[in-house]
Amino acid sequence: MLLQSILDQRIILVLIVQIWPIIYSSYFAYKLLNRRKNRVIYTLSALNISLALTFFLASLSVLLIYTPFAYFAYVFYITSIYFFFFTHSLFVIFTWVLIKLDDKSPYWKFHLGIFLYGILSTYVFWIGFFFNGINYDLSTNWIPTYSWFFLIISWIFLFIFVIIPQIYLSFKLVKVFEGIILKRRINRFIVSVFLELTVVVSLFLYNTWVENEIFRLVYIIIIPATATIAAFLIYKSFGKELE
Repeated sequence: MLLQSILDQRIILVLIVQIWPIIYSSYFAYKLLNRRKNRVIYTLSALNISLALTFFLASLSVLLIYTPFAYFAYVFYITSIYFFFFTHSLFVIFTWVLIKLDDKSPYWKFHLGIFLYGILSTYVFWIGFFFNGINYDLSTNWIPTYSWFFLIISWIFLFIFVIIPQIYLSFKLVKVFEGIILKRRINRFIVSVFLELTVVVSLFLYNTWVENEIFRLVYIIIIPATATIAAFLIYKSFGKELE
């Protein structure tokens, strides 16, 4: 039976689901940083770098569980969860920057937004580590388990600070860029937004809904391709062409 053993799941997870995002995120970050620098480029580059770091830490946590340094697997895993939430918060900041292109909003608002999201995302450490919100060790057979308290706070965070603001800002962006020339870019960006939100929700469900093997199998087959398309459309919409 496919995915019958935990080891099989780990190998597939590392080689396909986690390493591939490191590759394409690093590639897009490299392409962006070789272009003219502005807030749009810096934010999108930071988003890709943070995403690559998220999956790098998660992959490292898996590789360490079969070594004498298994204790550090938990540290890397919980840090990867922090960057998971912070990275998708940067997606909200990126959309806000696009909306404010013509307003020339002060940089302090831009930096304040990043700082606040960075602080809010630290709940992962406070609840996950200090209140045992995330368990990931030999006692759980190295399968992440989450407390109900951590899950509730995480879903609240996702909906209030990521999903709802992202949907609101995305449709506000449509009103800001009403020119026919930008219509194709807007359409690509809106599609990428909903694909990315699907990836966010699916990834979090994958890490929490561990007893549903059918969903986890579907995730491994579909989500890597979905995430790649979303990243490519974001890059093509306002990363590659916007100067």
